[in-house]
Amino acid sequence: MDTQRIIVLGGGYTGIVAAGRLARQVRADEASVTLITAHPTRDERMRWHELAAGGRYPLLSIADALAGSPVALEIGRVERIDLDGHAVQLADGRSEHYDRLVVALGSVIDFGAVPGAREHAHGLTDVESVRAAAATLGALPDGAPVTVIGGGLTGIELATEIAESHPRLAVTIVGSREPGHWLSDPARRYLARAFERLGIAHRVGRVARITGDAVVLADGAQVPSALTFWAGGFRANPIVAASGLEADELGRAHVDATFRSLSHPDVWVIGDAARVPGPDGVPLKMGCRTGAFMAFAAPHTIAQQLSGAPAEPFAGRYFAECISLGRGDALLQWLTADGAPTDRILTGRAARVVKEYIHRGNLFVARHPGPYGPHRRAHVRTGGRRQTIGA
Repeated sequence: MDTQRIIVLGGGYTGIVAAGRLARQVRADEASVTLITAHPTRDERMRWHELAAGGRYPLLSIADALAGSPVALEIGRVERIDLDGHAVQLADGRSEHYDRLVVALGSVIDFGAVPGAREHAHGLTDVESVRAAAATLGALPDGAPVTVIGGGLTGIELATEIAESHPRLAVTIVGSREPGHWLSDPARRYLARAFERLGIAHRVGRVARITGDAVVLADGAQVPSALTFWAGGFRANPIVAASGLEADELGRAHVDATFRSLSHPDVWVIGDAARVPGPDGVPLKMGCRTGAFMAFAAPHTIAQQLSGAPAEPFAGRYFAECISLGRGDALLQWLTADGAPTDRILTGRAARVVKEYIHRGNLFVARHPGPYGPHRRAHVRTGGRRQTIGA
């Protein structure tokens, strides 16, 4: 019997955990699991706002995280996915064949169509670009204006981190709506006090264009800016839609509640790259608030389908989102199952401890993905029949 090759694409939190858990739920003599990722260390995207402000944190070695597991690791940047040929093309010219594919390529910064955004704004796109922005930030003279475009989670965390780490600079956050507009009233009031404490100004208006020294709004107003950061939104890694997988307007692959592609049944997509139906039919939002749960649920679901057994649908829901407001402050907003904010919040150092616990918990799970309890290892179905070897 030929061993089925399962390839997992993406070395972020979702990809590492999914690969580790999946490899423990299929028989090694029936299927192998290979993780392909562009970098030997895991991207700590949840900490990139720290890095952009000049902070440092340890990077997780993916090889160390997978040590002792059945997962094979290959370092290489994915150039494209050949769905018809069942192959992944890498930038160095290698072609890796797969029998089953799990895509966890995540999301990228969406610069949109704003003139000058790509040329004059720094996006948190990868570790190298974030470090370059941090170096530029550190070299600015006292009083220099810094503008963060985007009032979502990334924009808020970036603006507060820069303001706290560089109080000599004048930080302004710009967005089409008030920063944190989706939060509850108590949470918005707390956020406003944090902005006041850190000296962060904010402007509401649609950005029309960006120049080398200003952000120009649709009403003609100009916000002076010696350094501009773009945090205006995300979209799925463009490789997903370019591969031919059926995708939505954000480039997320259409999948069912078991993460299986609606257009290509030998492909599963998880994390930010997937358009996963939520409890009310509305697709789940991008981010760790949902991706972390997919990383745990997807391997079991995929293993069930590989064995030909009925798969348990993912019962996605929301719990909370935690927003860093500098090193010593944070805001935890509790959510309903469908993602609506409640009036229940946690703030200050207590919320900061929760945020740090989430970071460290992610590192622990990446190193020890489980499962830990007794479980039945799946038998991979090949050629329409179930191959059964051993117990």
